[in-house]
Amino acid sequence: MLRRVEDCERGWFGPGQPETVARLRADRDNLRAALDFSLSTPGEERAGLRLAGTLWFYWHACGAPREGLYWLDRALAASPEPTRERARGLWVAGLLAATTQDFPRGRRQATEALALARALGDTAEAAHAEYVIGVIRLFGDDLPGALTHFEATVARGPVPGQHLSLVGLDQVELACALGFLGEADRAVEICEQVLRLCERHGEQWVRSYVLRILALAHTVRRDWPRAERHARESLRLKHAVHDIIGMALTLDLLASIAGERGAHRHAALLMGGADRVWADIDTGRWGAHTLNSVRRDSEERACRALGRDAFERAHRRGGGLGLAELVGQALQEPARPRPGDSPAPHDDTTVRLTRRETEVARLVAEGLANQQIADRLVIARRTAEGHVERILSKLGFSNRSQIAAWVTAQR
Repeated sequence: MLRRVEDCERGWFGPGQPETVARLRADRDNLRAALDFSLSTPGEERAGLRLAGTLWFYWHACGAPREGLYWLDRALAASPEPTRERARGLWVAGLLAATTQDFPRGRRQATEALALARALGDTAEAAHAEYVIGVIRLFGDDLPGALTHFEATVARGPVPGQHLSLVGLDQVELACALGFLGEADRAVEICEQVLRLCERHGEQWVRSYVLRILALAHTVRRDWPRAERHARESLRLKHAVHDIIGMALTLDLLASIAGERGAHRHAALLMGGADRVWADIDTGRWGAHTLNSVRRDSEERACRALGRDAFERAHRRGGGLGLAELVGQALQEPARPRPGDSPAPHDDTTVRLTRRETEVARLVAEGLANQQIADRLVIARRTAEGHVERILSKLGFSNRSQIAAWVTAQR
């Protein structure tokens, strides 16, 4: 499994990303078994830490940050030695902690990763840790600090062994800081450079972030048609790999653009969908002023145009859409489901789960595997498996992603 994942990581900045995601999703039970074996077998702990850290792109880019954080917490605790694997594990855990609401922990672990990587003389892992520190500054509302940070890392250029995805994202975050600060022309110039890098490699995930920042820059220029075109293409690419965080950010941006273009009902629907997606990440949008002010302005604009009741109706409709339907609405084209998409909420209001089944369903929605659920609830794995099977049967579902979507819709 480690060799397979390392092959996927090497090829991640290139064509075939949706296929890579589908392959890893199909292998989830094998990955979990390999991780659990490594972290519970004496002498195998470092291999488990290496496997969990190598999967950084899957945990972060493909909608599984909480599960990734679970495995990394176990792996870091099991393998405390000052190794390259630990430096990698620390910055990945820091990134996932920050994206699931805990900025102080994310900053602390990324800083520890940077110090360890430097002590080991590992410039690549140091550069990766620096990326995480910069992102936390950016979304922690330290825009001048983030700008200075990413100007320095971009000016330094790539270091040997640095993953090209993170080389590209250094430039994306620099452009993002410039966009938030109103420097649209510089942001566009940087984005065009990164687009050329992505095109040379046939890469799509980093490209989706570049397109989002281009959309942001064009909102600064008040060029709404161009901004909307870039944002829609960004969302299409993010949907292809199930990038939940990227989709949440882009839906917020599309809602703002729709409102500026006078499509207030559409904006309200997109806000409802975005709020539902953010509920699986952090309902407070990390407390970031830059994100929350856009959301607040969008709602105020739509309410003035529609009235509060009409806004709420459109917002509820957006929140009730499955992910594929929501993306279809945002792109204004028929829904195109992808592997792992959330379906529309279950319609059978007569379904009743027991209290324990409700607990298990919520843990499934957090991304926990059966053994993790058993550990959390202090029950046997076989018991946890039985609960999951009964939940699937009661709700008429065929997979765990449908349970997760159902739980989200009940909130």
